[in-house]
Amino acid sequence: MSLTGYAYAMFGWFGKALLKIFKGTENDIKSADMKIYPEAYASLVALAFIVSIIIDALLGVSLFLLNLLELLPEPIYHVIASMPFLPILSLVLFPLLVLVIGMKIPSVLKVNRIARLDIEVPYLAAYISVMSTGGISPYVSFERLSQASKKLFSELRKEAKKFYIMVRGMGMDPLTAIETSAKNVPSEPYKQLLLGYAATLKAGGDVVHYLQRQTEMIFKDRISQVRATAERIGILLEGYMAITVVLALTIYSIFLINKALAMASVPMFGDVTFFLFGYLIMPVLSGMFIYLADLMQPKYPSADNRAYYVYFGVTLPLTIFLFTTCTLPFMLPPPLSFTFKRMFRPFVTLIENICSQMGLPRGYESGVGLCFAFLVSLIPSVLVEIYISTIYKGIHTGITRFLRDLVEVRKTGLAPEKCIFNLSDRDYGRFSKYLRDIAKQIGWGMPMSRVYKDFEKRVRSWLARITMFLLVESIEVGGGTPETLENLASFAEMIELVEKEKTRMLRPLIFIPYLGSIIMVSIILVLISFLNSIMSIARISIPVELLTSRFLPPIILNSYLTGLTAGKISSEKVSAGFKHAFLLVLVDLIAMWATPMIAIKLIF
Repeated sequence: MSLTGYAYAMFGWFGKALLKIFKGTENDIKSADMKIYPEAYASLVALAFIVSIIIDALLGVSLFLLNLLELLPEPIYHVIASMPFLPILSLVLFPLLVLVIGMKIPSVLKVNRIARLDIEVPYLAAYISVMSTGGISPYVSFERLSQASKKLFSELRKEAKKFYIMVRGMGMDPLTAIETSAKNVPSEPYKQLLLGYAATLKAGGDVVHYLQRQTEMIFKDRISQVRATAERIGILLEGYMAITVVLALTIYSIFLINKALAMASVPMFGDVTFFLFGYLIMPVLSGMFIYLADLMQPKYPSADNRAYYVYFGVTLPLTIFLFTTCTLPFMLPPPLSFTFKRMFRPFVTLIENICSQMGLPRGYESGVGLCFAFLVSLIPSVLVEIYISTIYKGIHTGITRFLRDLVEVRKTGLAPEKCIFNLSDRDYGRFSKYLRDIAKQIGWGMPMSRVYKDFEKRVRSWLARITMFLLVESIEVGGGTPETLENLASFAEMIELVEKEKTRMLRPLIFIPYLGSIIMVSIILVLISFLNSIMSIARISIPVELLTSRFLPPIILNSYLTGLTAGKISSEKVSAGFKHAFLLVLVDLIAMWATPMIAIKLIF
C-alpha cells in the first residue's frame, strides 16, 4: 500500500473533516492540476499533522527531562530562562502550522499555475493569430501545440494534449472541446481568448481579425501588468530595506549598547539572541522577500541555469572553505581561535596583511576576511551571469530586427527560405552567427523543424525560443505569407517593448540597497567609536576589538543576502543578484576602510 493509500485508509475521516473546514481546497486541487483525490490529499495532511504532534510531544518531554536533570546546554538554558513562553508556544504552534500549510499548498500551486498560464497565454494568442493568418484554424494549431516542446509551453502543452484527446479520442467536436478547455483552465485571458473565438465563429464573424485584435489587447494588458508589477516590486523593495536597515540597525544598536555596558546588561539581548537574530532571523527575512518577489513576478517556462550550476558547484563550496580559513579564526573565542589560526596560518597572515595595508585597527579581521571570502568566491558566478545576460540581450534585439527585415524582403515575392538566406549576411548583433547557421542548414535542405530543434539546443532563452518557434511554424505550416510575417514581427516588437518597459521601471530601484549597506556598516562602526569615547571620559574601557569583530560579520552577511534579494526583485532572477552581492560586499569593504577616519573627525 502506498503512503497516500495508507493515509486515506487510516485517516479518511479526518481528511473529510478538514475539507469541510477548508472549503476551497477541492477547487484549488482541481485548478492546480494536482493528480490526486481531494480526500486522499487531506488525509495525507492529517497524517503529517499527527506525526508532527508525536514529534512535538517527544521533543517537549526530552526538554523537560534534560532541564530536570540539569543537562541542558548553557545557551539553550539561558534562552529558555529568559523567554519561558517560547518553548511552549513553539510546541503548540508547530502542529498547527503543519496543518494550515498543508491545506494551503494547493492554493499556492494554483496561484503559481495561474501565473505561468498568464505568461504563456499572450504567446499562445500570437501563435494562433499568426497561424490563422496563414489559413490554419485554431483547433489545428492546438493539435500542433500538443507536440511542441515542454520548454516552450509547460502549462498550455498539457491543455493542448487534453484537447487532442477530447477531439481524437472521445469524438468531441473541436468547437465544444475549445469551450470545455476554456472553462476548466483557471486563467481569465485564456478563457476570454477561446470563448471569444468560439462566439465569433458561431456568429459567422471575422475570426482572423478577432484573433489579431485580441492578441494586441492581451499584449497591451501585459504592458499594464508590467507597470503595476514594477510599482508593487518597488513597494516590496522599500519594505525590505526598511526591515533590513531600520530594524537591523535598531536591534544591532541595542545589542551593541548592551554588550558595551556589561554591568547593566539585559539577559534577553545576550550572545545567543544576537546569534539567532544576525545569522538566522535576518537570512530568513531575506528568503521570505525573495519568495514574495517570486510570487509577484512572471516566471518563464525555461531559463538558462548555468549561473546556478557555477554558484552551487564552485562559489558555494569556495565560500565555505574561505569562510572557515579566513573568517572563522577571528570569530571564535579562545582557545579555539588559537587552534584555527595555527591550522590556517597562511590565510590568517593574508587577512592580517590586508588589514595592515588598509590601515585598519585590530578587530576588523573578521569583517575583512568575510568580505574576502565572498568577493573571491563570487567571481566565477558573476562572470558567467554577465556573459549569459549580455548574449541573450543581444539575441532578443537581433531577432526583432531580423523579423522586420524579413517582412520587407518577403514582400518582394521571394520564398521565405530564400529571404532568410539573403538576410544572413546582414549584421544582427549576437544573433548573426545563429542566423548564418540557420541559412546554411536551409541551404543543405534541412526541414525547418529540424533547424529549430538545433537552435533550441544552442539558445536557452525562452523569449528567443518562442519567437523562432512562431517563425518556423508560420513558414512550415502557414506558408510564410507577408501578412503572417507582418503579424509575427509586430508581436516580436511588442514583446521587446514589454521587456524594455519592465527594465526601465525597475532599474532605479537598485540604488536603494547600496545606500542601505553603506548606512549599516558606517553607523555601527561610528557608534562603537562613539561609545568608546564616551566611556573613556568616565575612565571605563569597552572591548572595541571584540565588538568590532562580533558585529561586522552578520552585517556583511546581510549585505550579501540583500544583493541576492535586489537581483531577484529587479531582474526576476536570483542569479542577477550575484553581481549586486559582489558590489555590496565591496561597498562594505570600502566603508570599513573609510569609517574609522570619518569617526575620528566626527568625534574629535
